[in-house]
Amino acid sequence: MAKGRLNKKDLVVKSNEINEAHYRLSLNEQKVILTMVSQIQPDDEDFKSYVVSIPEFVNLLGVQDSDKYSVIGKIARDLRHKDLRIYKPETDSYLETGWLSSSEYYRGKGYVELCFDPKLKPYLLGLKGKFTAYQLQNVIQLKSTYSIRIYELLKQYQKLGSREFKIIDLKGILGIQEGEYKVYNNFKQRVILPAQSELSEKTDLSFEFTEKKIGRAVTAIKFHIFTKQRVDEPSIDAEYTIQDEFDEAIGKMSAYEQDLFKRLQSGYKLSKKQAHIIITVYLLRKGKEYVETLLDYCSRYHQKALKVDASAHIGAITWVAFRHEWQVQADLFNPVAVKPAKTKKEIPPEITEEDRAAVKKILKEWKKTVFKDA
Repeated sequence: MAKGRLNKKDLVVKSNEINEAHYRLSLNEQKVILTMVSQIQPDDEDFKSYVVSIPEFVNLLGVQDSDKYSVIGKIARDLRHKDLRIYKPETDSYLETGWLSSSEYYRGKGYVELCFDPKLKPYLLGLKGKFTAYQLQNVIQLKSTYSIRIYELLKQYQKLGSREFKIIDLKGILGIQEGEYKVYNNFKQRVILPAQSELSEKTDLSFEFTEKKIGRAVTAIKFHIFTKQRVDEPSIDAEYTIQDEFDEAIGKMSAYEQDLFKRLQSGYKLSKKQAHIIITVYLLRKGKEYVETLLDYCSRYHQKALKVDASAHIGAITWVAFRHEWQVQADLFNPVAVKPAKTKKEIPPEITEEDRAAVKKILKEWKKTVFKDA
């Protein structure tokens, strides 16, 4: 019998196959399964009976004290009838099995005893490669089962910095039935955007995403994955170490992208996260010519802006320019063309009061937003 004490810093370690399995659990069922997985030890050779106490269930699931016994008993019973579908690449087949082989609720002792189905052993025991590991605390406070699943799918590709899914495949993994969220915008509003907000607020991951279309229809989505280190999160044991520094992610990219990453930090004073977003989102979306043209534009704009406000920051200008996807104008302040005199050098046009007011307005916005996403 495995110890049932819940520790939010315990590791959840699962094979990538089970990570990508097709299944649908309620939020509370998902958290019970993850709590069980967090009790598995790296040297376990077989499943044990995994025990979770009723008081810990109450704290974990937010169940009202008066309802705790009936609610937890129902969760345990329902889990016995929930299945998952795992693709087995070595045999090109699908395994369909249940999560639990048994559940036992001890009414007078204040705990439940749950056992994993033996068919899940290859996906939860003795894992040496192709697994995903994270601390339980990263997902235990999430309010959507879709947020938990998306977190796991992105955690799996954390080192690579991005992951792409066809919409139909992502819906299948998340257990979304045919006919649900048929309109992409509903899927985006009810699944993707809430997960984006929750992960950024409560976990060690955040993401941006780009949509891929055929005609007007969105057919795929690409997640751009970013990591933030939790202050209270210690290092994960070496056997389960998963790292994702921006330097490591950029190191897997082309020579041009690596050079751009350095230039954005040294010349344009952007943070690593901001530089990484420009490379993985805007370079991909808009192309190299747009990025280089806009960077040159930002440099010249900065020189003009310094004449209006000596505190104008090149990083602020560059970040706002990309976030708002500025279109490069023929000249920075649209001055009236001045014909050069025959015997004199060309006199540059003066900045008008209207120009100054417009730039001051933009500078005010920069000061509010420049470090917001850093």
